Amino acid sequence: MSYIESSKVLRHVDRMMAWRGNGKPAPVTIEWDLSNRCALGCMDCHFAHTHSRGPWASRPRTLPVSFDPGGDLADETLVRRGLQQVSEAGVKAIVWSGGGDPTTHPRLLDIVEWADKQKLQQGMYTFGGLLTRESEVVLGETLSWVVVSLDCVDAETYAKEKGVPASRFRDACSGIEALSGRKAVVGISFLLHADNWMRWPEMLSLRRTLGASYVTLRPAIRTSPADPAVCTDDRQWITSAIRELQLAKKDPRVEVDISRFEEYRDWTERSYKTCYGIRFNATITPDGRVWVCPQRRGIPGSCVGDLRTESFKTLWERHPGKWTDFSRCRVMCRLHLMNETLAKVYDPQMHEAFL
Repeated sequence: MSYIESSKVLRHVDRMMAWRGNGKPAPVTIEWDLSNRCALGCMDCHFAHTHSRGPWASRPRTLPVSFDPGGDLADETLVRRGLQQVSEAGVKAIVWSGGGDPTTHPRLLDIVEWADKQKLQQGMYTFGGLLTRESEVVLGETLSWVVVSLDCVDAETYAKEKGVPASRFRDACSGIEALSGRKAVVGISFLLHADNWMRWPEMLSLRRTLGASYVTLRPAIRTSPADPAVCTDDRQWITSAIRELQLAKKDPRVEVDISRFEEYRDWTERSYKTCYGIRFNATITPDGRVWVCPQRRGIPGSCVGDLRTESFKTLWERHPGKWTDFSRCRVMCRLHLMNETLAKVYDPQMHEAFL
Protein backbone atom coordinates (compact mmCIF):
# COMPACT_ATOMS: atom_id res chain seq x y z
CA MET A 1 0.00 0.00 0.00
CA SER A 2 1.39 3.40 -0.93
CA TYR A 3 -0.30 6.77 -1.18
CA ILE A 4 3.04 8.58 -1.46
CA GLU A 5 4.73 7.06 -4.49
CA SER A 6 7.37 8.82 -6.59
CA SER A 7 6.58 6.77 -9.69
CA LYS A 8 3.10 8.32 -9.91
CA VAL A 9 4.64 10.99 -12.12
CA LEU A 10 4.87 8.32 -14.83
CA ARG A 11 1.07 8.42 -15.04
CA HIS A 12 1.48 11.82 -16.68
CA VAL A 13 3.54 10.84 -19.71
CA ASP A 14 1.63 13.33 -21.87
CA ARG A 15 3.05 16.26 -19.89
CA MET A 16 6.49 14.73 -19.72
CA MET A 17 6.58 14.45 -23.50
CA ALA A 18 5.15 17.95 -23.95
CA TRP A 19 8.09 19.37 -21.99
CA ARG A 20 10.51 17.38 -24.15
CA GLY A 21 8.89 19.00 -27.16
CA ASN A 22 9.48 22.50 -25.75
CA GLY A 23 5.89 22.85 -24.55
CA LYS A 24 5.00 24.17 -21.11
CA PRO A 25 1.97 22.28 -19.87
CA ALA A 26 0.55 23.27 -16.50
CA PRO A 27 1.79 21.42 -13.41
CA VAL A 28 -0.20 18.39 -12.30
CA THR A 29 -0.31 19.59 -8.69
CA ILE A 30 -0.15 22.97 -6.96
CA GLU A 31 0.62 23.27 -3.26
CA TRP A 32 -1.23 26.36 -2.08
CA ASP A 33 -0.48 28.14 1.20
CA LEU A 34 -3.66 29.87 2.34
CA SER A 35 -1.99 31.01 5.55
CA ASN A 36 1.40 31.57 7.10
CA ARG A 37 -0.12 31.37 10.58
CA CYS A 38 0.32 28.28 12.73
CA ALA A 39 -0.80 27.47 16.27
CA LEU A 40 2.10 25.04 16.83
CA GLY A 41 5.85 25.43 17.16
CA CYS A 42 6.97 21.97 15.98
CA MET A 43 10.68 21.42 16.51
CA ASP A 44 11.07 19.82 13.08
CA CYS A 45 9.02 22.34 11.10
CA HIS A 46 10.73 23.00 7.76
CA PHE A 47 8.82 26.24 7.30
CA ALA A 48 9.05 27.84 10.74
CA HIS A 49 10.75 30.83 9.10
CA THR A 50 7.56 31.56 7.10
CA HIS A 51 5.23 31.82 10.08
CA SER A 52 3.65 35.24 10.54
CA ARG A 53 1.78 34.31 13.74
CA GLY A 54 2.06 31.55 16.32
CA PRO A 55 4.83 30.12 18.55
CA TRP A 56 7.54 30.24 15.89
CA ALA A 57 6.77 33.87 15.08
CA SER A 58 7.46 34.89 18.67
CA ARG A 59 10.66 32.95 19.38
CA PRO A 60 14.20 33.27 18.03
CA ARG A 61 14.57 31.48 14.69
CA THR A 62 17.17 31.28 11.96
CA LEU A 63 15.91 32.83 8.74
CA PRO A 64 17.30 31.85 5.34
CA VAL A 65 19.59 34.48 3.85
CA SER A 66 17.59 37.17 2.01
CA PHE A 67 14.33 35.37 2.79
CA ASP A 68 11.31 37.08 1.19
CA PRO A 69 8.16 36.63 3.35
CA GLY A 70 5.14 35.22 1.52
CA GLY A 71 2.40 37.17 3.28
CA ASP A 72 -0.03 36.40 6.09
CA LEU A 73 -3.52 35.29 4.97
CA ALA A 74 -4.48 34.74 1.34
CA ASP A 75 -7.09 37.07 -0.16
CA GLU A 76 -10.18 34.98 -0.92
CA THR A 77 -11.02 36.84 -4.13
CA LEU A 78 -7.50 36.30 -5.44
CA VAL A 79 -7.59 32.60 -4.53
CA ARG A 80 -10.94 32.09 -6.25
CA ARG A 81 -9.70 33.76 -9.42
CA GLY A 82 -6.46 31.80 -9.28
CA LEU A 83 -8.26 28.48 -8.80
CA GLN A 84 -10.36 29.10 -11.87
CA GLN A 85 -7.27 29.99 -13.89
CA VAL A 86 -5.23 26.96 -12.85
CA SER A 87 -8.17 24.65 -13.54
CA GLU A 88 -8.57 26.09 -17.02
CA ALA A 89 -4.81 25.71 -17.57
CA GLY A 90 -5.01 21.98 -16.82
CA VAL A 91 -3.90 21.66 -13.20
CA LYS A 92 -5.47 18.51 -11.75
CA ALA A 93 -5.07 18.83 -7.99
CA ILE A 94 -4.56 21.32 -5.17
CA VAL A 95 -2.81 20.53 -1.90
CA TRP A 96 -3.72 22.94 0.89
CA SER A 97 -0.48 23.13 2.80
CA GLY A 98 1.98 25.57 4.36
CA GLY A 99 3.71 27.73 5.23
CA GLY A 100 1.34 27.87 8.12
CA ASP A 101 -1.67 25.64 8.64
CA PRO A 102 -4.55 25.96 6.14
CA THR A 103 -7.15 25.57 8.89
CA THR A 104 -6.12 28.96 10.31
CA HIS A 105 -7.67 30.68 7.26
CA PRO A 106 -11.17 31.94 8.19
CA ARG A 107 -12.58 31.31 4.69
CA LEU A 108 -11.09 27.85 4.17
CA LEU A 109 -14.38 26.03 3.71
CA ASP A 110 -15.71 28.50 1.13
CA ILE A 111 -12.44 28.20 -0.78
CA VAL A 112 -12.52 24.39 -0.67
CA GLU A 113 -16.08 24.34 -1.99
CA TRP A 114 -15.13 26.76 -4.78
CA ALA A 115 -12.16 24.58 -5.76
CA ASP A 116 -14.51 21.61 -5.89
CA LYS A 117 -16.73 23.51 -8.32
CA GLN A 118 -13.67 24.04 -10.51
CA LYS A 119 -13.34 20.22 -10.74
CA LEU A 120 -10.04 20.25 -8.88
CA GLN A 121 -9.08 17.29 -6.71
CA GLN A 122 -7.96 18.40 -3.25
CA GLY A 123 -5.80 17.18 -0.39
CA MET A 124 -4.62 18.79 2.84
CA TYR A 125 -1.79 18.71 5.36
CA THR A 126 -2.82 20.00 8.78
CA PHE A 127 -2.10 19.61 12.49
CA GLY A 128 -5.81 18.89 12.94
CA GLY A 129 -6.37 20.74 16.20
CA LEU A 130 -8.55 23.57 14.87
CA LEU A 131 -11.18 21.50 13.10
CA THR A 132 -14.81 22.29 13.93
CA ARG A 133 -17.92 20.16 13.46
CA GLU A 134 -18.67 22.04 10.23
CA SER A 135 -15.13 21.82 8.85
CA GLU A 136 -14.90 18.12 9.68
CA VAL A 137 -17.94 17.46 7.50
CA VAL A 138 -16.97 19.73 4.60
CA LEU A 139 -13.33 18.63 4.49
CA GLY A 140 -14.09 14.99 5.17
CA GLU A 141 -16.65 14.80 2.37
CA THR A 142 -14.96 17.09 -0.20
CA LEU A 143 -11.23 16.37 -0.04
CA SER A 144 -9.61 13.25 -1.48
CA TRP A 145 -7.30 12.96 1.50
CA VAL A 146 -6.17 14.64 4.71
CA VAL A 147 -2.85 13.98 6.44
CA VAL A 148 -2.63 15.07 10.08
CA SER A 149 0.93 15.72 11.27
CA LEU A 150 0.79 14.27 14.77
CA ASP A 151 4.39 13.08 15.34
CA CYS A 152 3.78 12.12 18.99
CA VAL A 153 1.84 9.41 20.82
CA ASP A 154 1.07 11.20 24.09
CA ALA A 155 0.21 14.66 25.36
CA GLU A 156 3.41 15.16 27.33
CA THR A 157 5.69 14.58 24.34
CA TYR A 158 3.38 16.62 22.10
CA ALA A 159 3.65 19.61 24.42
CA LYS A 160 7.44 19.30 24.57
CA GLU A 161 8.06 18.90 20.85
CA LYS A 162 5.54 21.50 19.71
CA GLY A 163 5.78 24.11 22.42
CA VAL A 164 2.07 24.19 23.26
CA PRO A 165 -0.20 23.09 26.14
CA ALA A 166 -0.64 19.33 26.46
CA SER A 167 -4.38 19.70 25.80
CA ARG A 168 -3.61 20.38 22.14
CA PHE A 169 -2.77 16.70 21.67
CA ARG A 170 -6.33 15.70 22.47
CA ASP A 171 -7.60 18.39 20.09
CA ALA A 172 -5.55 16.91 17.24
CA CYS A 173 -6.67 13.36 18.05
CA SER A 174 -10.31 14.50 18.13
CA GLY A 175 -9.85 16.02 14.68
CA ILE A 176 -8.54 12.71 13.33
CA GLU A 177 -11.44 10.79 14.85
CA ALA A 178 -14.00 13.20 13.38
CA LEU A 179 -12.50 13.03 9.87
CA SER A 180 -12.15 9.26 9.85
CA GLY A 181 -14.93 7.22 8.29
CA ARG A 182 -15.83 9.88 5.75
CA LYS A 183 -15.02 10.11 2.04
CA ALA A 184 -11.49 11.46 2.51
CA VAL A 185 -8.64 9.05 3.14
CA VAL A 186 -7.14 10.08 6.49
CA GLY A 187 -3.47 9.56 7.26
CA ILE A 188 -1.48 10.23 10.43
CA SER A 189 2.09 11.37 9.89
CA PHE A 190 4.88 10.63 12.35
CA LEU A 191 8.35 12.07 11.85
CA LEU A 192 10.87 9.70 13.39
CA HIS A 193 14.09 10.74 15.11
CA ALA A 194 16.57 9.33 17.64
CA ASP A 195 14.26 9.93 20.61
CA ASN A 196 11.00 8.47 19.30
CA TRP A 197 11.58 5.86 16.58
CA MET A 198 11.34 2.96 19.04
CA ARG A 199 7.75 4.00 19.81
CA TRP A 200 6.53 2.98 16.36
CA PRO A 201 4.28 0.20 17.75
CA GLU A 202 2.42 2.84 19.78
CA MET A 203 2.03 4.93 16.64
CA LEU A 204 0.39 2.03 14.85
CA SER A 205 -1.83 1.37 17.84
CA LEU A 206 -2.93 5.00 17.98
CA ARG A 207 -3.93 4.83 14.33
CA ARG A 208 -6.25 1.94 15.11
CA THR A 209 -7.73 3.75 18.11
CA LEU A 210 -8.45 6.94 16.17
CA GLY A 211 -9.76 5.14 13.09
CA ALA A 212 -7.44 6.73 10.52
CA SER A 213 -6.91 5.02 7.17
CA TYR A 214 -3.15 4.65 7.50
CA VAL A 215 0.04 5.78 9.23
CA THR A 216 3.06 7.19 7.43
CA LEU A 217 6.48 6.94 9.08
CA ARG A 218 9.23 9.19 7.74
CA PRO A 219 12.61 10.37 9.02
CA ALA A 220 12.73 13.87 10.48
CA ILE A 221 15.06 15.72 8.10
CA ARG A 222 17.17 18.11 10.16
CA THR A 223 19.09 20.93 8.52
CA SER A 224 19.69 24.59 9.25
CA PRO A 225 17.49 27.12 7.37
CA ALA A 226 20.69 29.06 6.74
CA ASP A 227 22.36 25.99 5.19
CA PRO A 228 19.62 23.54 4.18
CA ALA A 229 21.92 21.40 2.03
CA VAL A 230 23.79 20.07 5.09
CA CYS A 231 22.44 17.59 7.66
CA THR A 232 22.75 18.80 11.25
CA ASP A 233 22.04 15.68 13.33
CA ASP A 234 23.66 12.34 14.08
CA ARG A 235 21.81 9.81 11.91
CA GLN A 236 23.28 6.57 13.21
CA TRP A 237 20.01 5.75 14.99
CA ILE A 238 18.55 4.96 11.57
CA THR A 239 20.44 1.66 11.28
CA SER A 240 18.71 0.28 14.38
CA ALA A 241 15.39 1.78 13.37
CA ILE A 242 15.41 0.15 9.93
CA ARG A 243 15.62 -3.34 11.41
CA GLU A 244 12.41 -2.77 13.36
CA LEU A 245 10.62 -0.75 10.69
CA GLN A 246 10.82 -3.80 8.47
CA LEU A 247 8.26 -5.25 10.88
CA ALA A 248 6.07 -2.13 10.67
CA LYS A 249 6.15 -2.41 6.89
CA LYS A 250 4.24 -5.71 7.09
CA ASP A 251 1.13 -3.86 8.27
CA PRO A 252 -0.95 -2.92 5.18
CA ARG A 253 -2.07 0.25 6.98
CA VAL A 254 1.50 1.51 7.35
CA GLU A 255 3.41 3.48 4.77
CA VAL A 256 7.15 3.37 5.39
CA ASP A 257 9.77 3.67 2.67
CA ILE A 258 12.91 1.98 4.02
CA SER A 259 15.01 3.39 1.17
CA ARG A 260 14.13 6.90 2.31
CA PHE A 261 15.61 6.19 5.74
CA GLU A 262 18.69 4.60 4.20
CA GLU A 263 19.22 7.52 1.87
CA TYR A 264 18.94 10.06 4.66
CA ARG A 265 21.35 8.08 6.86
CA ASP A 266 23.94 7.92 4.07
CA TRP A 267 23.27 11.32 2.53
CA THR A 268 26.18 13.12 0.87
CA GLU A 269 24.64 14.64 -2.25
CA ARG A 270 21.92 14.14 -4.87
CA SER A 271 22.29 11.39 -7.44
CA TYR A 272 20.96 13.69 -10.19
CA LYS A 273 22.20 17.02 -11.50
CA THR A 274 18.90 18.54 -12.63
CA CYS A 275 15.56 19.06 -10.91
CA TYR A 276 12.73 18.32 -13.34
CA GLY A 277 10.12 17.95 -10.62
CA ILE A 278 9.38 21.66 -10.75
CA ARG A 279 7.60 21.04 -14.06
CA PHE A 280 4.89 19.02 -12.32
CA ASN A 281 4.52 20.75 -8.95
CA ALA A 282 4.40 24.44 -8.02
CA THR A 283 3.74 26.40 -4.82
CA ILE A 284 1.65 29.52 -4.25
CA THR A 285 2.17 31.60 -1.10
CA PRO A 286 -0.59 33.60 0.65
CA ASP A 287 0.43 36.80 -1.15
CA GLY A 288 -0.34 35.19 -4.53
CA ARG A 289 3.18 34.60 -5.79
CA VAL A 290 4.02 31.36 -7.59
CA TRP A 291 7.27 29.57 -6.71
CA VAL A 292 9.14 26.80 -8.51
CA CYS A 293 8.80 24.41 -5.58
CA PRO A 294 7.70 24.21 -1.93
CA GLN A 295 11.23 24.20 -0.53
CA ARG A 296 12.19 27.36 -2.42
CA ARG A 297 9.25 29.51 -1.41
CA GLY A 298 10.58 32.87 -0.32
CA ILE A 299 14.08 32.37 -1.78
CA PRO A 300 15.04 35.14 -4.24
CA GLY A 301 15.26 33.97 -7.83
CA SER A 302 12.71 31.20 -7.34
CA CYS A 303 9.51 33.15 -8.02
CA VAL A 304 7.78 32.45 -11.36
CA GLY A 305 5.28 35.32 -11.13
CA ASP A 306 2.51 37.05 -9.19
CA LEU A 307 -1.21 36.23 -9.52
CA ARG A 308 -2.06 39.70 -8.24
CA THR A 309 -0.78 41.28 -11.43
CA GLU A 310 -0.99 38.58 -14.12
CA SER A 311 -2.77 35.39 -15.05
CA PHE A 312 -1.46 31.94 -14.23
CA LYS A 313 -1.18 31.11 -17.93
CA THR A 314 0.97 34.19 -18.56
CA LEU A 315 3.37 33.69 -15.69
CA TRP A 316 3.77 29.96 -16.35
CA GLU A 317 5.21 30.79 -19.77
CA ARG A 318 8.28 32.11 -17.89
CA HIS A 319 8.78 28.85 -16.02
CA PRO A 320 12.45 27.77 -16.30
CA GLY A 321 11.58 24.10 -16.87
CA LYS A 322 14.47 22.80 -14.78
CA TRP A 323 16.68 23.72 -11.85
CA THR A 324 20.38 23.00 -11.43
CA ASP A 325 21.52 25.17 -8.50
CA PHE A 326 20.96 23.07 -5.37
CA SER A 327 23.08 25.23 -3.06
CA ARG A 328 20.01 26.43 -1.18
CA CYS A 329 17.85 23.35 -1.63
CA ARG A 330 17.07 21.19 1.39
CA VAL A 331 18.42 17.70 1.91
CA MET A 332 15.80 15.14 0.75
CA CYS A 333 13.59 17.97 -0.52
CA ARG A 334 9.90 17.70 -1.38
CA LEU A 335 10.61 16.79 -5.02
CA HIS A 336 13.66 14.60 -4.38
CA LEU A 337 12.05 11.18 -4.85
CA MET A 338 10.23 12.37 -7.95
CA ASN A 339 13.49 13.67 -9.38
CA GLU A 340 15.15 10.30 -8.94
CA THR A 341 12.44 8.86 -11.19
CA LEU A 342 12.51 11.73 -13.69
CA ALA A 343 16.27 11.54 -14.11
CA LYS A 344 15.79 8.10 -15.66
CA VAL A 345 13.36 9.63 -18.15
CA TYR A 346 15.05 12.88 -19.10
CA ASP A 347 18.78 12.28 -18.64
CA PRO A 348 20.59 10.65 -21.63
CA GLN A 349 21.39 6.95 -21.30
CA MET A 350 23.83 4.74 -23.12
CA HIS A 351 22.40 2.83 -26.13
CA GLU A 352 18.86 4.11 -25.59
CA ALA A 353 17.53 2.26 -28.64
CA PHE A 354 18.44 -1.12 -27.15
CA LEU A 355 15.74 -2.21 -24.72
